[in-house]
Amino acid sequence: MDTFDAEDVARLRIALARIARLLDRQSRGDNLTRTQSSVLATVARLGPLRISDLAEVEGVNPTMLSRIVGKLEDTGLLRRRPDPTDGRAARVEVTEAGDLLHRQQRAERTQLLTDRLAALPETRAAELLAALPALESLADQLTPTTARAESS
Repeated sequence: MDTFDAEDVARLRIALARIARLLDRQSRGDNLTRTQSSVLATVARLGPLRISDLAEVEGVNPTMLSRIVGKLEDTGLLRRRPDPTDGRAARVEVTEAGDLLHRQQRAERTQLLTDRLAALPETRAAELLAALPALESLADQLTPTTARAESS
């Protein structure tokens, strides 16, 4: 399929964005901004990362990201360590408290989706679950190369 109906693609984009925003709002609490929560999740998922690699994955400039990481360090969720391959650089890693918070947020989001799927008609829930391989492929295509390499 070479061409796609622009309206259908817009509907897909809007639906995915709404789902992400709603899950985010209902599970990150009042302590973290959306960007802070995303940075924490990325570091927890991909492991220790250089600021430049994290900035690429997050789509944020390194200066802004350094401030975000600083705030997450201040709250004890992330820490910087020297990069073992480059003494001038640092890697950002999740702390035990950060990992715990990340796992709690993931569990809350999973429960929110579980509850909403259970409230849908059974055929609709089955259709959504059947679409998972296609949605995962789309997510892989949208993932920056650095993140793909780090998660392999």
